[in-house]
Amino acid sequence: MAIKYENNFPAVEKLIDSNVERALIASSELVRSQAKTNVTAAGRVDTGKLHDDINYKLVKDSGYSGGMASQVGSPDEHAIYNEFGTGEFAENGAGRKGGWFYRAADGTPHFTKGLKPIKFMRNAFRDTKQEVQNIYQQELGKGIK
Repeated sequence: MAIKYENNFPAVEKLIDSNVERALIASSELVRSQAKTNVTAAGRVDTGKLHDDINYKLVKDSGYSGGMASQVGSPDEHAIYNEFGTGEFAENGAGRKGGWFYRAADGTPHFTKGLKPIKFMRNAFRDTKQEVQNIYQQELGKGIK
């Protein structure tokens, strides 16, 4: 009697990587969409730049683990101020007190006490957590018998 050994590990590994990537893309799209909705709902759409710059990027680890991750956010320089607030409204009381004057790009002077945080990214992650978990449960086992 002959025993035949067949190594399917490379094919299974490729299938799992594909499933993980599909789950990352679907969940990242979901979080990105919710973050954009949060920015719009907060009325922070003067120029639309913050809203339009929210995106995601898949990051593949070329090291031993070969893992994948997704980074969801905005490279807009004002994103962090919208997320955490500024001045008297900054989280943890870390902002400048008493207000200040500044000039807009057109030279118009303005007085402000800061910007209230809208937590558009954190709330997007929290609001979509269950749906993201469902995506991973559906996608990760596909094609594996």
